[in-house]
Parts: sequence; structure tokens; C-alpha cells
Amino acid sequence: MNPFVVTTKANGLEIDMQASLALVDRAVDEVTAFCRQHGISNALFAIIITMREGLTNAVRHGSSLSPDAQVHFSIFLADDTVHMEFEDKGPGFDWQTMIDSQAASDSEGGRGIEIMRKYCHNMAYSKRGCHLHLTIRVTAEKPD
Repeated sequence: MNPFVVTTKANGLEIDMQASLALVDRAVDEVTAFCRQHGISNALFAIIITMREGLTNAVRHGSSLSPDAQVHFSIFLADDTVHMEFEDKGPGFDWQTMIDSQAASDSEGGRGIEIMRKYCHNMAYSKRGCHLHLTIRVTAEKPD
């Protein structure tokens, strides 16, 4: 099993990766290049912070940092919207109770969903919580 596989699509990328926090950084590098190539660098901060949170949650919580677990991520651009999907094979979680909660100010964790909600235009979990779809509206940069 290859620990990191990138598949290029017409308007997107798919990444299948081993559940490793180190590989989250590699995925971010791939998506940064994709955004620059497609002229959407102006939304790069929102895309990267939400991507990093989604992948970190899938690796840490959904896959329990297991080197045998796989995480699937995809990003694609359709018109003026970036779509990102995250999927792990973990047991899921009760996202309905977490979606509106806020972490305590002195807490070291628990802000991932809050951060994603702040920077996304739409956020949808599967019923079990193992699949997440995020959208961010973007405007393409005009060539010089």
C-alpha cells in the first residue's frame, strides 16, 4: 500500500493517504499548488485552514492515528465554488451535538469544527460522521 497517492482530475485532485499527521502537510502542499494553478490563491487561507482541520480530524479521531488506516480527501473547483470531501473508515462521531458547541478558552483542542464553520460557506456531515463535505465560494484571479 502506497502511503500517499495523488490523482489529478480535470478540475480537482484526489488524495488517498495513510492516517499520518506528517502526510497532512504533504496534502496541503499539493492543494496549495492546485489553488495557485487554478487562480484561486485569494481564498488559499480559508481552503488550507479548513482542509488541515478536516484532515487532522480524520487522521487523529476517525483513524486513531493508525498506520493501517486510510483517509480519502478530494478537492475540486466548480464554477465559483471549491468543494472538499474528507472520508475515513472510523466509527464516526455524534457531530450533531458538536456542531454548535464551542471549546473552552483554556482548552487545547475542540476548535476544529468551529474553525471550519467560520471559513466555509457550507458544511455537511454524513449521518455517521465519517464523511464531510465543505464548500468555499471563491473568485478566480484575473490574469495580468
